[in-house]
Amino acid sequence: MNILIFGGNRFSGKLIVEKLFFEGYNITVLNRSGKSSVDCTVLKCDRNNFKKLSALIENMQFDCVIDMCLFNKQQAVESYILFNGKIKKYIFISSVAVYNENNSFPIKETDELGSWKIFGEYGLNKKEVEQYFEQQKDFPYVTFRPTYIIGENNHLNREGYYFENILKNKKINIEGDGNAILSFVFVEDVAEIICKATINEIKTRESYNICNDEHITIIGFIELIAKILNKKVYFKYINELVSFKNKNCFFSNKKIKKDFDHEFIKLKPGLKSLSKFFLNKKLT
Repeated sequence: MNILIFGGNRFSGKLIVEKLFFEGYNITVLNRSGKSSVDCTVLKCDRNNFKKLSALIENMQFDCVIDMCLFNKQQAVESYILFNGKIKKYIFISSVAVYNENNSFPIKETDELGSWKIFGEYGLNKKEVEQYFEQQKDFPYVTFRPTYIIGENNHLNREGYYFENILKNKKINIEGDGNAILSFVFVEDVAEIICKATINEIKTRESYNICNDEHITIIGFIELIAKILNKKVYFKYINELVSFKNKNCFFSNKKIKKDFDHEFIKLKPGLKSLSKFFLNKKLT
């Protein structure tokens, strides 16, 4: 199987590349810069330069495309031009940010898409991509909507802020009272599901939330990290964003668990494993 991956040189994308490569698949990674952590084909190109991108892959054949960095409708239109009728699957990594802001939690895949203030233009652009692909009746896309992804080498440093400051006995800044309920997912789960979708026969033109089974408050999440580290935690309540907005943001994973036969990593053991990463960072 020949697989093209847009992105793939950091965090979840990097893990996906490594898993597929070591399982023996023929991987091509396309990025503006950087290099792959495995010995696969690497193409350097800004995808927004459509002429250069077209010429670069003109004589290449792919069975599946995994798009980690598709952010607007224009990019979606160009992907459709490049790949429609030439691939079996186009895996689009969208986001839970596409949903319309509401209080119907946990949010399911059948809930309305729209505008969610805390996600701004990012969510609106991802929604437009999803709607464009849905309008192309012959396009074999599969859409995944991850919630907040946590794990080793997270470039967004969301949970890292908590681990690092608790270990340093520093106060943790949280917005508001910190009682908003959130969903999380470990990067290993995201990579495993994307790889399953890539190599297995699945139904296309479907959308899936990616989140684990648990919902937890921001304060509860931080206190769980502190308990795992056997440290006390001190809070500073402020009115500005640090890691997470103090707004409920949690989702249903029933559809993806059923269709992919996947069991998600639980928060406590997952965070306990992750704590070793941050303890090693502190020691070095």
